[in-house]
Amino acid sequence: MQKALIAFFLGVFSFFLFMAIGETLLHHYGENVGLPSTFIFMTAYFFICQFFLSRGNPHAFSKDWTIMLALDAVPFAVFIQKVLIETREVILTQGIGILFSCCVGTLAGSIGASKVAHRKAGQQ
Repeated sequence: MQKALIAFFLGVFSFFLFMAIGETLLHHYGENVGLPSTFIFMTAYFFICQFFLSRGNPHAFSKDWTIMLALDAVPFAVFIQKVLIETREVILTQGIGILFSCCVGTLAGSIGASKVAHRKAGQQ
């Protein structure tokens, strides 16, 4: 339960972090560079967060779903908000990128933590 709560607050923090990063990159470099760069940062952020939340668990990919959902709750909510309010173009450029970045980063982080835990268990 404690890890899920930490994951949720990391997800809330990600919203503010990526709003700042995204706006800065869009302002300085435009949409063609700013959006992909922001999505790459998002993927890395969610990977690192999930990796550290699941470290030591050799079954992180299959057992830590509550933590993964808590971490991705805010990006999911942002995606739903975009679908309900924004234009089709914004949904396709920003909404899909947000959803893809958070899901891929989180899943990759859990798989990475699981592999490291398996390797450590095999060495002992």
